[in-house]
Amino acid sequence: MKRSSAFVSVIFLAATAAAAAGEAAEAERLWTGLAKESFATVPEGYAGDPAWAQRLEDIRLNIVRMGKEISADQWRPAFLSCTHARNLLANTHEADGVTLAIDAMTVLRKKVGFARGLLAAGKPEKARALVESILEARGGVLLAPLLDTPSRTAYQEALPELCQVVDSLTGAVRGGSDLKAALDRLAPLVERVYELAI
Repeated sequence: MKRSSAFVSVIFLAATAAAAAGEAAEAERLWTGLAKESFATVPEGYAGDPAWAQRLEDIRLNIVRMGKEISADQWRPAFLSCTHARNLLANTHEADGVTLAIDAMTVLRKKVGFARGLLAAGKPEKARALVESILEARGGVLLAPLLDTPSRTAYQEALPELCQVVDSLTGAVRGGSDLKAALDRLAPLVERVYELAI
């Protein structure tokens, strides 16, 4: 029975790895096409960016690296390459004054992660001091324009719950209740809405 279970696990992992490699290759193909198109015709809002071409190339290189790392079963480096590519994309938008839903969600995600890190490090007062900036980041999410993507409706439908759970942080701070529990409830919701914003 144990051998059978192990065999199924190996098959599942192999299938997951193959799917991830396929998605990485598709991401590289799509981004390379977008980059080539945008070299010639820079999208509105980015025309004044002297580093535009280099930004596109840096993102492309991280996507390519991610694909190679997935093929080599180097999952931790692949995750970091993917994260770096997403951060570069958010930085590109920020540098050019373009703020989209994914950019606003990136800010909120970082602040929630930082607050949880402070709690884990035994610094509850510093974590409580971040709640106001988390509320501000939530405001940025609500104001950010949406792209016309397949997940747009699901993203919009998730915003009221996100607002409600962020508001619970205020209650935790004012009422002296468990901030950790409130942040632990918020973190997976932020991740889900973040994925919908991509």
